[in-house]
Amino acid sequence: MSKPMLHFEVVNSETQSLKLHIVLENSTESQLHDFVLCFDMPRFLDKSKVVNGVVKSQVGSHIELAPLEGMSVAAGESWTVTIESNTSGLFNLSERPNGPYLKVGKEFIEVAVGSHSMPQPEPLELNAQPMPAPKAGVIPQPNQVVAKQGVFIWQNSVSINVANEVSHNAIAWLTQQFSDTQFEQTDTNPIVSFIEVQQLEEEAYQLTISEETVKIEASSASGFLYGAVTLAQLLVTARNVVDCVVITDAPQYSYRGQFLDCARSFHNIDTVKSVIDQMVWLKLNTFHWHLTDDEAWRMEIDAYPALTEIGAWRGEGEIQPPQFGSGSNRYGGFFTKAQIAEVVAYAKAREITVIPEVDIPGHARALIMALPHLLIEKEDTSDYVSIQQYQDNVLNPGLPATYEVLETILDEVCEMFPSEVIHLGGDEVPAHVWEKSPACIQKAKELEFEDVRQLEGHLISHLERYLADKGRRIAVWEEASHGNKITNNATVCAWSNSAEGQKAAKAGYPVIMCPAQATYLDMAWNKDINETGVLWAGTIDLKTAYQFEPSNIESSQQVIGTQALVWTEFVKDKQTLEFLLYPRLFAVAEVAWTSTQNKDWPHFLPRVSAQLSYLESKGINYRRG
Repeated sequence: MSKPMLHFEVVNSETQSLKLHIVLENSTESQLHDFVLCFDMPRFLDKSKVVNGVVKSQVGSHIELAPLEGMSVAAGESWTVTIESNTSGLFNLSERPNGPYLKVGKEFIEVAVGSHSMPQPEPLELNAQPMPAPKAGVIPQPNQVVAKQGVFIWQNSVSINVANEVSHNAIAWLTQQFSDTQFEQTDTNPIVSFIEVQQLEEEAYQLTISEETVKIEASSASGFLYGAVTLAQLLVTARNVVDCVVITDAPQYSYRGQFLDCARSFHNIDTVKSVIDQMVWLKLNTFHWHLTDDEAWRMEIDAYPALTEIGAWRGEGEIQPPQFGSGSNRYGGFFTKAQIAEVVAYAKAREITVIPEVDIPGHARALIMALPHLLIEKEDTSDYVSIQQYQDNVLNPGLPATYEVLETILDEVCEMFPSEVIHLGGDEVPAHVWEKSPACIQKAKELEFEDVRQLEGHLISHLERYLADKGRRIAVWEEASHGNKITNNATVCAWSNSAEGQKAAKAGYPVIMCPAQATYLDMAWNKDINETGVLWAGTIDLKTAYQFEPSNIESSQQVIGTQALVWTEFVKDKQTLEFLLYPRLFAVAEVAWTSTQNKDWPHFLPRVSAQLSYLESKGINYRRG
């Protein structure tokens, strides 16, 4: 039997607010009555501006609409309802209503997504340019390259020295990359030798390729690995016949990161390992793992099994409703402690540090819904709406249980993750939280605070001290650096714009410059409505990502690095993730590693072309054109 169809017409006003005409076409052979239309859309609806229907509920992006009382839709006919939002228009199809279905009593009827009338921006500036011919080389560009006479030819059998224990990870990685090569271990005249040189700085290396031998010199395990990566890239892009060269190299920044959100959409351990594999190829050294948010809790915690038994799932019949088109069926997943240990060890073998993120006090709906008996104050009638359309997603710092729960969770997080840094979020806490919370009003009075909003800083400061006693430091998003909430030992991730990074750097914080306009790779490449990605921070094409300068500010010594980020509201599978990452991740990697004076856009593009066959060999779904 045919499914009902959902069509929509977008009307964006001059003030960028949204009017949406939704048409439910009854393509079935039966009359539809007493139904609720459910779908997901990341806009907060004005319930007073609904025509020919009623908003039954909205939780986050999940919206439930019903026709006016007594209305039914006969077979072959349709129902049109008009809704409005003053938060923002809809500008591409990634943001359209998705995951629609009907609730009819206890039955769920799948609804197909039909036509749309979303206007295409005029004029559409695609700025497309063909990629130049490939040129063998390395990404990120090394900082000193001296060409020598002759060529080196990689053979099917290669001898390699193993006397140096510090180079173990590099040797293991190199042999894995060239699995068709037979490697012979020897300490006598090896073709590839790893030599420890204490004078070289951490992460630095020198690669010398002559006609008969390859020599990699470094003082650290990471330096040896990066020398091996450079060798591998030269071999792959030059098809195993490499010009003789001496490369002396070291990174511009100590923090070179890749952020992956596994909370909004669940990406399993195989995808996480794949991301880590590609990080090594580009000399990225920190995996920022976003494991908790409003939509899900993805990390096993023994003290609170409900976090994953309840908080990791959403759908009809679950505590959490569907989000981002996940539909009526149960959706979700989580990482066991054994899997987390596997990821941490996998990353360590590739000289990558895993930094977990537990996002608080906002972005905490999954945590709150999993432990309502501990984390909800029934008397709190505060009225707020978060940027992601939630009205119940902020932890209550007036409740003693809030501190106990977070301390207990962080105890286990520290056991699972050896990283010095634990990320505590601290972003996007909406206005008007806690204003009508008796517990918060009393807590603020006890602490002699003038405003309950100061409790946010009190909570984060408390947890910073708690983690400091365990020998850990915190990282936070930029909002947590406002108003002296944290000490200067905390690292600030500046995400909304570069000016926030400048402000944090001038205040003395170590800063990771990752403004959305240059490093959020879930942004669309252009404004084509069919382009994958969102647009709230603008568009990011390859050149935009490449031209970003993290430390082009007065307090540049405080900038410790940058990272590429992918938030996954609309990134539901590995193929979409890869499409958003490549080739733009090449640009972010070069920004993070290569000194500014050695960056060169015309020189970068042929090296990207040369890497595309490597991506194809790995089955990576990169963006073409």
